[in-house]
Amino acid sequence: MLKFQVVKQTKTYAEIVDQISKLIEQGELKPGDRLPSERSLSTALNIGRQSLREALSVLEALGLLEVRHGIGTFVRVDAKNNLPAIAKGSGSLVNPFELLEARRVIEPELAGLAAKKATEQEIAAMEKALAALKKNSTPGRHAFALDREVHLAFARGAQNELLYRVMLDITEQMSEHLWLTMKEKSLEVSGREQAYQDEHEVIFLAIKNRDSRKAVRAMLTHLKNIEASFLQR
Repeated sequence: MLKFQVVKQTKTYAEIVDQISKLIEQGELKPGDRLPSERSLSTALNIGRQSLREALSVLEALGLLEVRHGIGTFVRVDAKNNLPAIAKGSGSLVNPFELLEARRVIEPELAGLAAKKATEQEIAAMEKALAALKKNSTPGRHAFALDREVHLAFARGAQNELLYRVMLDITEQMSEHLWLTMKEKSLEVSGREQAYQDEHEVIFLAIKNRDSRKAVRAMLTHLKNIEASFLQR
């Protein structure tokens, strides 16, 4: 019988990833094994279902688990081959969902400020960054770098140096392997990439039209949709 340890709430995400990856590494969870139900796992680990779903989504993106809809979550046949991705990608195990939480606190307000304060030159820079992202045909890190430039262009328009520095730090964390893997996985859903483009356009037009409230709402919607795509398992 699998022995899960109660998770310390201050390290919920990291401990779930660590426990399940170690069970796979040690052979207690074997290729093809089915994980207990979410209810059973959350009880055994003494954590909320949301925290569990976040960690399982990461483990799926990193190639350790696979979801068979209507059946359950299973250890992938090649899971042990993908274990090095945990060590390579997690680093200090910055939780991609914590990054999204931080972005939800900061970016909608930055967009709202940009609608009020951005100069015509800054608005032109936003439009240029959007155009570069739309024209891009190279997937992977290049596309993510262009996406980062779009969000930084929005942030510059807020004309708040302190908040912009915070945004720079957040986007630096987004260049790590774990975030990129999650983002890439989310873009496998048909239509998701185009939806991201459309959402960027709505944010930009709200800023350009000096509609602060709409800019805030549009950015918040965009970030919520990213989180939903990360959790889509």
